[in-house]
Amino acid sequence: MINVIITDSNNSSKELLYSYVNNIEGVENVFCYNDLNSIDCDIKNIDIVIFDVSSKTVLETMVIVDELKNKYKNLNFIATSYEINSELVSKVLKQNVCEFILKPVIPNILAGTIKKITDNKKDLPKKKAKTICVFSNKGGSGKTSTAVNMAYEIASQTNEKVCLLDLSFNFGDIATCLDVEPKHTVLSVTKKLEHSDIDLAYTLCEKYRDTSLYVLSFQDDTGLNTKFVTPDLITKLINSLKNIFDYIVIDTLSVIDEASVSIFSTSDLIVLIGMLNLVSIRNCQKCLELFENMGISQSRVKLVLNRYIENSEIKPDDVKETTGVDIFQKIPNNYLTLIDAINLGHAVSEINPHSNIAKAYQNLAREIVNVDYMNLEDLKQYNHGIFNLLRRMGE
Repeated sequence: MINVIITDSNNSSKELLYSYVNNIEGVENVFCYNDLNSIDCDIKNIDIVIFDVSSKTVLETMVIVDELKNKYKNLNFIATSYEINSELVSKVLKQNVCEFILKPVIPNILAGTIKKITDNKKDLPKKKAKTICVFSNKGGSGKTSTAVNMAYEIASQTNEKVCLLDLSFNFGDIATCLDVEPKHTVLSVTKKLEHSDIDLAYTLCEKYRDTSLYVLSFQDDTGLNTKFVTPDLITKLINSLKNIFDYIVIDTLSVIDEASVSIFSTSDLIVLIGMLNLVSIRNCQKCLELFENMGISQSRVKLVLNRYIENSEIKPDDVKETTGVDIFQKIPNNYLTLIDAINLGHAVSEINPHSNIAKAYQNLAREIVNVDYMNLEDLKQYNHGIFNLLRRMGE
Protein backbone atom coordinates (compact mmCIF):
# COMPACT_ATOMS: atom_id res chain seq x y z
CA MET A 1 0.00 0.00 0.00
CA ILE A 2 1.12 3.57 -0.78
CA ASN A 3 1.11 6.49 1.66
CA VAL A 4 1.29 10.00 0.22
CA ILE A 5 1.81 13.52 1.58
CA ILE A 6 0.56 16.56 -0.38
CA THR A 7 1.83 20.05 0.47
CA ASP A 8 0.34 23.07 -1.26
CA SER A 9 -0.50 26.54 0.08
CA ASN A 10 -3.35 26.88 -2.42
CA ASN A 11 -6.38 25.16 -0.87
CA SER A 12 -8.15 24.57 -4.19
CA SER A 13 -5.06 23.00 -5.72
CA LYS A 14 -4.49 20.92 -2.59
CA GLU A 15 -8.07 19.61 -2.54
CA LEU A 16 -7.90 18.76 -6.24
CA LEU A 17 -4.64 16.85 -5.79
CA TYR A 18 -6.13 15.02 -2.81
CA SER A 19 -9.12 13.85 -4.86
CA TYR A 20 -6.83 12.66 -7.67
CA VAL A 21 -4.37 10.83 -5.44
CA ASN A 22 -7.06 9.31 -3.22
CA ASN A 23 -8.61 7.59 -6.28
CA ILE A 24 -5.34 5.99 -7.45
CA GLU A 25 -5.22 2.23 -7.00
CA GLY A 26 -2.91 1.14 -4.22
CA VAL A 27 -2.99 4.44 -2.32
CA GLU A 28 -4.00 3.84 1.29
CA ASN A 29 -3.43 7.15 3.11
CA VAL A 30 -3.18 10.76 1.90
CA PHE A 31 -2.07 13.58 4.23
CA CYS A 32 -2.40 17.25 3.28
CA TYR A 33 -0.41 20.24 4.57
CA ASN A 34 0.19 23.84 3.54
CA ASP A 35 3.98 23.41 3.27
CA LEU A 36 6.82 21.03 4.01
CA ASN A 37 7.55 22.66 7.36
CA SER A 38 4.09 21.88 8.70
CA ILE A 39 4.21 18.09 8.18
CA ASP A 40 3.42 16.38 11.49
CA CYS A 41 2.60 12.80 10.48
CA ASP A 42 5.08 9.91 10.77
CA ILE A 43 7.23 10.41 7.67
CA LYS A 44 8.92 7.02 8.22
CA ASN A 45 5.75 5.41 6.83
CA ILE A 46 5.42 7.72 3.81
CA ASP A 47 6.29 6.64 0.26
CA ILE A 48 5.74 9.80 -1.81
CA VAL A 49 5.70 13.54 -1.09
CA ILE A 50 4.00 15.81 -3.65
CA PHE A 51 5.03 19.41 -3.09
CA ASP A 52 4.45 22.76 -4.76
CA VAL A 53 7.43 24.79 -5.88
CA SER A 54 7.79 28.13 -7.61
CA SER A 55 10.76 30.27 -8.62
CA LYS A 56 10.14 32.49 -5.57
CA THR A 57 10.43 29.68 -3.03
CA VAL A 58 12.52 27.09 -4.84
CA LEU A 59 15.74 27.57 -2.86
CA GLU A 60 14.09 27.40 0.55
CA THR A 61 11.89 24.48 -0.51
CA MET A 62 14.73 22.44 -1.95
CA VAL A 63 16.77 22.85 1.25
CA ILE A 64 13.93 21.16 3.15
CA VAL A 65 13.60 18.47 0.46
CA ASP A 66 17.32 17.77 0.71
CA GLU A 67 17.09 17.41 4.50
CA LEU A 68 14.16 15.01 4.19
CA LYS A 69 15.91 12.93 1.52
CA ASN A 70 19.00 12.57 3.69
CA LYS A 71 16.98 11.52 6.71
CA TYR A 72 14.44 9.27 4.99
CA LYS A 73 16.25 7.31 2.30
CA ASN A 74 13.17 5.62 0.81
CA LEU A 75 11.15 8.81 0.37
CA ASN A 76 10.21 9.82 -3.20
CA PHE A 77 9.30 13.34 -4.32
CA ILE A 78 7.09 14.83 -7.03
CA ALA A 79 7.41 18.59 -7.62
CA THR A 80 4.48 20.56 -9.05
CA SER A 81 4.31 24.14 -10.32
CA TYR A 82 2.14 26.44 -12.42
CA GLU A 83 5.25 27.92 -13.97
CA ILE A 84 8.07 26.14 -15.71
CA ASN A 85 11.45 27.35 -16.91
CA SER A 86 14.86 25.78 -17.37
CA GLU A 87 16.30 27.36 -14.21
CA LEU A 88 13.47 26.13 -12.01
CA VAL A 89 13.54 22.61 -13.43
CA SER A 90 17.33 22.50 -13.11
CA LYS A 91 17.24 23.47 -9.43
CA VAL A 92 14.60 20.85 -8.69
CA LEU A 93 16.19 18.02 -10.64
CA LYS A 94 19.61 18.72 -9.11
CA GLN A 95 18.15 17.44 -5.85
CA ASN A 96 17.31 14.12 -7.53
CA VAL A 97 13.58 14.72 -7.23
CA CYS A 98 11.84 11.91 -9.05
CA GLU A 99 9.44 13.89 -11.20
CA PHE A 100 8.30 17.39 -12.13
CA ILE A 101 4.62 17.86 -13.10
CA LEU A 102 3.17 21.07 -14.53
CA LYS A 103 -0.06 22.43 -13.08
CA PRO A 104 -2.95 22.15 -13.55
CA VAL A 105 -2.23 18.52 -12.91
CA ILE A 106 -3.80 15.98 -15.27
CA PRO A 107 -5.10 12.98 -13.28
CA ASN A 108 -3.78 10.34 -15.70
CA ILE A 109 -0.30 11.88 -15.73
CA LEU A 110 -0.22 12.00 -11.90
CA ALA A 111 -1.42 8.38 -11.64
CA GLY A 112 1.15 7.26 -14.19
CA THR A 113 3.93 9.09 -12.36
CA ILE A 114 3.04 7.50 -9.03
CA LYS A 115 2.82 4.07 -10.68
CA LYS A 116 6.25 4.52 -12.26
CA ILE A 117 7.79 5.42 -8.89
CA THR A 118 6.23 2.46 -7.09
CA ASP A 119 7.08 0.05 -9.93
CA ASN A 120 10.71 1.19 -9.85
CA LYS A 121 10.83 0.55 -6.10
CA LYS A 122 9.52 -2.97 -6.64
CA ASP A 123 12.08 -3.66 -9.36
CA LEU A 124 15.05 -2.48 -7.31
CA PRO A 125 17.06 -5.42 -5.96
CA LYS A 126 16.94 -5.63 -2.19
CA LYS A 127 20.25 -4.44 -0.84
CA LYS A 128 21.96 -6.83 1.49
CA ALA A 129 21.93 -5.82 5.13
CA LYS A 130 25.01 -4.45 6.81
CA THR A 131 25.83 -7.11 9.38
CA ILE A 132 27.65 -6.27 12.63
CA CYS A 133 28.74 -8.93 15.10
CA VAL A 134 29.43 -7.82 18.68
CA PHE A 135 31.96 -10.12 20.31
CA SER A 136 34.11 -10.61 23.39
CA ASN A 137 35.87 -13.84 24.30
CA LYS A 138 35.29 -13.19 28.02
CA GLY A 139 31.94 -12.85 29.78
CA GLY A 140 31.07 -9.79 31.81
CA SER A 141 32.54 -7.30 29.32
CA GLY A 142 29.25 -5.59 28.50
CA LYS A 143 28.94 -7.22 25.08
CA THR A 144 25.17 -7.62 25.22
CA SER A 145 24.45 -4.11 26.53
CA THR A 146 26.63 -2.71 23.73
CA ALA A 147 24.78 -4.75 21.09
CA VAL A 148 21.37 -3.72 22.45
CA ASN A 149 22.07 0.00 22.66
CA MET A 150 24.00 0.17 19.41
CA ALA A 151 21.15 -1.52 17.55
CA TYR A 152 18.60 0.82 19.13
CA GLU A 153 20.64 3.88 18.15
CA ILE A 154 21.17 2.68 14.56
CA ALA A 155 17.40 2.25 14.20
CA SER A 156 16.76 5.69 15.76
CA GLN A 157 19.30 7.49 13.59
CA THR A 158 18.58 5.83 10.23
CA ASN A 159 14.87 4.95 10.53
CA GLU A 160 15.79 1.79 8.65
CA LYS A 161 14.85 -1.76 9.60
CA VAL A 162 17.32 -3.16 12.14
CA CYS A 163 17.33 -6.74 13.43
CA LEU A 164 18.92 -7.38 16.81
CA LEU A 165 19.75 -11.07 16.62
CA ASP A 166 20.54 -13.01 19.80
CA LEU A 167 22.84 -15.91 18.96
CA SER A 168 23.87 -16.46 22.56
CA PHE A 169 21.06 -19.03 22.48
CA ASN A 170 20.14 -20.35 25.93
CA PHE A 171 22.35 -17.79 27.66
CA GLY A 172 21.09 -14.73 25.78
CA ASP A 173 19.99 -11.67 27.73
CA ILE A 174 18.70 -9.45 24.92
CA ALA A 175 15.05 -10.34 25.52
CA THR A 176 15.44 -9.39 29.19
CA CYS A 177 17.26 -6.13 28.41
CA LEU A 178 14.45 -4.96 26.15
CA ASP A 179 11.58 -6.68 27.96
CA VAL A 180 10.44 -8.82 25.02
CA GLU A 181 9.21 -12.40 25.15
CA PRO A 182 10.85 -14.92 22.77
CA LYS A 183 8.21 -16.95 20.95
CA HIS A 184 10.22 -19.19 18.63
CA THR A 185 13.12 -21.61 18.49
CA VAL A 186 16.03 -20.96 16.14
CA LEU A 187 15.09 -24.10 14.20
CA SER A 188 11.48 -23.03 13.63
CA VAL A 189 12.49 -19.52 12.60
CA THR A 190 15.06 -20.74 10.09
CA LYS A 191 12.54 -23.12 8.53
CA LYS A 192 9.90 -20.40 8.21
CA LEU A 193 12.31 -17.83 6.79
CA GLU A 194 13.15 -20.18 3.94
CA HIS A 195 9.57 -20.25 2.72
CA SER A 196 7.99 -17.02 3.94
CA ASP A 197 7.50 -13.60 2.44
CA ILE A 198 8.89 -10.46 4.03
CA ASP A 199 5.69 -9.54 5.89
CA LEU A 200 5.56 -12.94 7.58
CA ALA A 201 9.25 -12.75 8.41
CA TYR A 202 8.67 -9.54 10.36
CA THR A 203 6.08 -11.34 12.48
CA LEU A 204 8.76 -13.80 13.60
CA CYS A 205 10.61 -10.92 15.24
CA GLU A 206 9.44 -8.83 18.17
CA LYS A 207 9.15 -5.16 17.21
CA TYR A 208 10.66 -3.01 19.92
CA ARG A 209 8.00 -0.47 20.84
CA ASP A 210 7.38 2.25 18.25
CA THR A 211 10.75 1.93 16.51
CA SER A 212 12.24 0.27 13.44
CA LEU A 213 14.17 -2.12 15.70
CA TYR A 214 13.17 -5.80 15.62
CA VAL A 215 14.41 -8.34 18.16
CA LEU A 216 14.96 -11.98 17.27
CA SER A 217 15.79 -14.04 20.33
CA PHE A 218 14.95 -17.65 21.00
CA GLN A 219 13.20 -19.74 23.60
CA ASP A 220 15.30 -21.66 26.08
CA ASP A 221 15.18 -25.24 24.84
CA THR A 222 17.35 -26.53 27.68
CA GLY A 223 20.29 -27.20 25.42
CA LEU A 224 18.40 -28.36 22.32
CA ASN A 225 19.26 -25.18 20.38
CA THR A 226 22.99 -25.52 20.79
CA LYS A 227 22.83 -29.26 20.08
CA PHE A 228 21.17 -28.92 16.69
CA VAL A 229 22.26 -25.46 15.58
CA THR A 230 25.07 -26.07 13.10
CA PRO A 231 27.30 -23.47 11.41
CA ASP A 232 25.38 -24.07 8.16
CA LEU A 233 22.08 -23.36 9.92
CA ILE A 234 23.45 -20.13 11.41
CA THR A 235 24.72 -19.00 8.02
CA LYS A 236 21.34 -19.79 6.46
CA LEU A 237 19.53 -17.82 9.17
CA ILE A 238 21.75 -14.74 8.81
CA ASN A 239 21.61 -14.79 5.00
CA SER A 240 17.80 -14.99 5.12
CA LEU A 241 17.66 -11.97 7.42
CA LYS A 242 20.03 -10.07 5.13
CA ASN A 243 17.34 -10.07 2.45
CA ILE A 244 14.82 -8.48 4.82
CA PHE A 245 16.62 -5.95 7.04
CA ASP A 246 18.93 -3.00 6.43
CA TYR A 247 21.13 -3.70 9.45
CA ILE A 248 21.67 -6.84 11.52
CA VAL A 249 23.37 -6.57 14.92
CA ILE A 250 24.38 -9.97 16.30
CA ASP A 251 25.12 -10.81 19.93
CA THR A 252 27.17 -13.98 20.35
CA LEU A 253 28.44 -16.38 22.96
CA SER A 254 31.84 -15.50 24.46
CA VAL A 255 33.60 -18.41 22.81
CA ILE A 256 35.31 -19.01 19.50
CA ASP A 257 34.11 -22.25 17.94
CA GLU A 258 32.70 -23.35 14.59
CA ALA A 259 29.40 -21.58 15.26
CA SER A 260 31.04 -18.25 16.07
CA VAL A 261 33.38 -18.55 13.09
CA SER A 262 30.34 -18.94 10.84
CA ILE A 263 28.97 -15.71 12.34
CA PHE A 264 32.28 -13.90 11.79
CA SER A 265 32.46 -15.09 8.19
CA THR A 266 29.02 -13.69 7.32
CA SER A 267 29.51 -10.35 9.14
CA ASP A 268 30.67 -7.12 7.56
CA LEU A 269 32.06 -5.86 10.86
CA ILE A 270 33.14 -7.40 14.14
CA VAL A 271 32.83 -5.04 17.11
CA LEU A 272 35.37 -6.40 19.56
CA ILE A 273 34.65 -5.37 23.16
CA GLY A 274 37.58 -4.74 25.51
CA MET A 275 38.19 -3.01 28.83
CA LEU A 276 41.10 -1.13 30.41
CA ASN A 277 42.63 -4.03 32.28
CA LEU A 278 45.54 -6.30 31.43
CA VAL A 279 43.48 -9.50 31.12
CA SER A 280 40.99 -7.90 28.73
CA ILE A 281 43.69 -6.23 26.62
CA ARG A 282 45.59 -9.49 26.34
CA ASN A 283 42.43 -11.31 25.26
CA CYS A 284 41.72 -8.64 22.65
CA GLN A 285 45.24 -9.09 21.32
CA LYS A 286 44.66 -12.85 21.05
CA CYS A 287 41.36 -12.31 19.26
CA LEU A 288 42.93 -9.93 16.75
CA GLU A 289 45.72 -12.41 16.03
CA LEU A 290 43.22 -15.20 15.54
CA PHE A 291 41.03 -13.06 13.26
CA GLU A 292 44.10 -12.41 11.13
CA ASN A 293 44.87 -16.14 10.97
CA MET A 294 41.26 -16.75 9.93
CA GLY A 295 41.65 -14.33 7.02
CA ILE A 296 39.51 -11.57 8.55
CA SER A 297 40.99 -8.24 7.51
CA GLN A 298 41.80 -5.69 10.20
CA SER A 299 39.47 -3.19 8.52
CA ARG A 300 36.52 -5.39 9.51
CA VAL A 301 37.35 -5.37 13.22
CA LYS A 302 36.47 -2.34 15.37
CA LEU A 303 37.84 -2.26 18.92
CA VAL A 304 35.48 -0.66 21.45
CA LEU A 305 36.58 0.04 25.02
CA ASN A 306 33.69 -0.56 27.40
CA ARG A 307 33.40 0.71 31.01
CA TYR A 308 36.00 3.29 30.17
CA ILE A 309 37.41 5.28 33.12
CA GLU A 310 39.22 8.49 32.28
CA ASN A 311 41.87 8.33 35.01
CA SER A 312 42.71 4.63 34.71
CA GLU A 313 46.34 3.61 35.06
CA ILE A 314 46.14 1.96 31.66
CA LYS A 315 45.64 4.52 28.90
CA PRO A 316 44.06 4.13 25.46
CA ASP A 317 47.50 4.62 23.90
CA ASP A 318 48.71 1.57 25.85
CA VAL A 319 45.88 -0.48 24.34
CA LYS A 320 46.75 0.68 20.84
CA GLU A 321 50.43 -0.10 21.39
CA THR A 322 49.63 -3.62 22.64
CA THR A 323 46.96 -4.57 20.11
CA GLY A 324 48.26 -2.63 17.12
CA VAL A 325 44.81 -1.22 16.25
CA ASP A 326 43.08 2.10 16.81
CA ILE A 327 40.32 2.37 19.38
CA PHE A 328 37.07 2.82 17.49
CA GLN A 329 34.96 4.16 20.38
CA LYS A 330 34.99 4.43 24.18
CA ILE A 331 31.89 3.66 26.29
CA PRO A 332 32.16 5.31 29.75
CA ASN A 333 31.62 3.42 32.98
CA ASN A 334 28.15 4.61 34.01
CA TYR A 335 26.79 1.64 35.93
CA LEU A 336 23.79 3.38 37.51
CA THR A 337 22.30 4.64 34.24
CA LEU A 338 22.93 1.35 32.46
CA ILE A 339 21.44 -0.81 35.21
CA ASP A 340 18.37 1.45 35.44
CA ALA A 341 17.80 0.95 31.71
CA ILE A 342 18.24 -2.83 31.97
CA ASN A 343 15.91 -3.11 34.97
CA LEU A 344 13.23 -1.13 33.13
CA GLY A 345 13.70 -3.04 29.87
CA HIS A 346 14.69 0.04 27.87
CA ALA A 347 17.59 1.34 25.84
CA VAL A 348 19.79 3.81 27.73
CA SER A 349 18.76 6.75 25.54
CA GLU A 350 15.14 6.21 26.51
CA ILE A 351 16.03 6.56 30.19
CA ASN A 352 18.61 9.35 30.07
CA PRO A 353 19.42 10.53 26.52
CA HIS A 354 21.81 13.22 27.77
CA SER A 355 23.95 10.94 29.92
CA ASN A 356 27.55 10.33 28.92
CA ILE A 357 26.87 6.66 28.23
CA ALA A 358 23.85 7.41 26.03
CA LYS A 359 25.91 9.90 23.99
CA ALA A 360 28.67 7.30 23.65
CA TYR A 361 26.21 4.71 22.27
CA GLN A 362 24.84 7.36 19.92
CA ASN A 363 28.35 8.12 18.66
CA LEU A 364 29.14 4.44 18.29
CA ALA A 365 26.04 3.87 16.15
CA ARG A 366 26.82 6.94 14.05
CA GLU A 367 30.34 5.68 13.34
CA ILE A 368 29.06 2.19 12.53
CA VAL A 369 26.55 3.62 10.05
CA ASN A 370 29.23 5.79 8.44
CA VAL A 371 31.72 2.97 7.88
CA ASP A 372 32.54 2.69 4.18
CA TYR A 373 31.25 -0.86 3.77
CA MET A 374 32.01 -0.86 0.05
CA ASN A 375 35.72 -0.44 0.71
CA LEU A 376 36.06 -3.16 3.33
CA GLU A 377 38.42 -5.89 2.19
CA ASP A 378 36.82 -9.17 1.18
CA LEU A 379 36.93 -11.96 3.70
CA LYS A 380 39.42 -14.66 2.85
CA GLN A 381 38.50 -18.30 3.27
CA TYR A 382 38.96 -19.08 6.94
CA ASN A 383 41.12 -22.03 7.90
CA HIS A 384 39.34 -24.88 9.68
CA GLY A 385 42.71 -26.18 10.79
CA ILE A 386 43.02 -23.49 13.47
CA PHE A 387 40.00 -24.61 15.48
CA ASN A 388 42.11 -26.45 18.05
CA LEU A 389 44.09 -23.26 18.59
CA LEU A 390 40.88 -21.24 18.86
CA ARG A 391 39.46 -23.50 21.54
CA ARG A 392 42.60 -23.12 23.61
CA MET A 393 42.30 -19.35 23.60
CA GLY A 394 40.24 -19.19 26.78
CA GLU A 395 42.36 -21.67 28.71
